[in-house]
Amino acid sequence: MNKFVEIVKIFSDETRLRILNILFQGEHCNCDLEEVLELSQPNISKHLKKMLLLDLVTSRKSSYWTYYKINQKVFNEHPFIIEIMKEIQVLEPFKTDLIKLKEYINSPKRCKKN
Repeated sequence: MNKFVEIVKIFSDETRLRILNILFQGEHCNCDLEEVLELSQPNISKHLKKMLLLDLVTSRKSSYWTYYKINQKVFNEHPFIIEIMKEIQVLEPFKTDLIKLKEYINSPKRCKKN
């Protein structure tokens, strides 16, 4: 199947957009995503798997934890993705997710497993 079409399909799902919105801010572990999005680990992993298969995100292991970030190379190859990410940051629920992310990052309950 055409990879470009599959990439575009990723943006038709609100949960995947919310995950990308957070990862667009930098590298985060699954714990960060679970807390901010208030979603289960299996649900988040299901969406991340699709994005990993399309190289939209990359991952790295550190001990027991996996950290995810956007694949800047793919974003640069498809500039429309960067524009979408900039546009959604001011819309709900994406705007609220970024506020929650900032609060969570600065809170003592954040897992600090780097």
